[in-house]
Amino acid sequence: MIRKNYFKNPGALKIDLMLRGAAIEDPVAKARACGATGIDILLPKKILVNIPCEDWFTVRSPYVIKKSAGKKGYILTNGSDSVPVSILDRPEFYSRKTATGVPFGDIAVTHGSYTVITPDKRCGFFKSSAQCRYCAGNFSTDAAENGGRVYTVEEVLETVKAVLKEKASGIIYLSIGFSDGDDGGIKFLEPYVKAIKSHFNCLVAVEALPPASNEWIDRAYAFGVDSILYNLDIFDKELFSVICPGRAGLIGRQRTLDALKYAAGIFANGTVASHLIVGLEPPGSTIMGIDFLTDSGVVPILPIFRPSKDRPLDVTDLDAEVIIPVYRHLYKTLKKKGINFNWVRDISMVTTPVEGRYLLNDEKSSSPFLDNFYESRLGMKTAWGLSAIRRRLRVKKIKKEDPPEGSP
Repeated sequence: MIRKNYFKNPGALKIDLMLRGAAIEDPVAKARACGATGIDILLPKKILVNIPCEDWFTVRSPYVIKKSAGKKGYILTNGSDSVPVSILDRPEFYSRKTATGVPFGDIAVTHGSYTVITPDKRCGFFKSSAQCRYCAGNFSTDAAENGGRVYTVEEVLETVKAVLKEKASGIIYLSIGFSDGDDGGIKFLEPYVKAIKSHFNCLVAVEALPPASNEWIDRAYAFGVDSILYNLDIFDKELFSVICPGRAGLIGRQRTLDALKYAAGIFANGTVASHLIVGLEPPGSTIMGIDFLTDSGVVPILPIFRPSKDRPLDVTDLDAEVIIPVYRHLYKTLKKKGINFNWVRDISMVTTPVEGRYLLNDEKSSSPFLDNFYESRLGMKTAWGLSAIRRRLRVKKIKKEDPPEGSP
């Protein structure tokens, strides 16, 4: 197959790099920045991308990151074309520890504007017949595989303080695997969210499972969650049941969709999101999922499935030309339906909706002021302030007019 050259389009180049990875010629740069999840670099137009650099499939990649001849810095090249890139060092806080001796890098991982923290890395589905077939083992079956315990609120607070002090990111993203209970994990995360919001002026996103009742969605918003994700991952009904047997049986696809729609009516425009993993279903099915979710006011986030020998699921190699139209459709659909996608931006692990404009050569339709504003410290503080004001008004309204489900 003749591959298209994407060097003139940083949006398309990001997608191809995530699919194919790259070699790093400079050993110093590789040791400094390349980790198990890849390497974060900055492409032209300030597009942040995480590139596989140690995965087995990268040996076939034509891309190489090397020192720029006669200049400081680095270039990304395929042997005939090249663009200047910046390699992002691993955050300094990774190498420091909590008062209890836990490395901050074990607790938190930063990929652009988001820092992900999973206080309890256990998942009730892992290593069972209910396990999601694309899971690469990010969770464990018991606490013993996670240093013998769950990270405490105090340890997480120390970590968040280090992240914000270094300005490594502006949004703290808390996640949890499957555990028994009708709340979807929100009850467990509640003290972490409350502690973070009481100590720091930052935005907090939560990735959990859909709760059995909408009361938990109201509660999550009330105690400080700014953005919430209930990940569908696969829109196709049959494939969802086959690839996600645990969630299909115990939660259900329809409950996930209903919870997302309800949450979109509670949280601010653009702050309710759901992953649709590109590569786990036909592109047309992902596009149908985009249409369905956006009709409910939900922002679809489209991570790319990366093949791994640790995953029980094997899929055909993806081609950028096949999936780029999916990202174009996402951008056009969000714009058409007036859904704010500035909350989901500057993330190295996924092509964000904002970056879709480069796939359409639609840079003029974006406001440079708005882009720069959201990237600035003032923009983050303003977003936090507006979120806090909106929450107070909304929670007051709920308490006066709309008692939670199940209340007497």
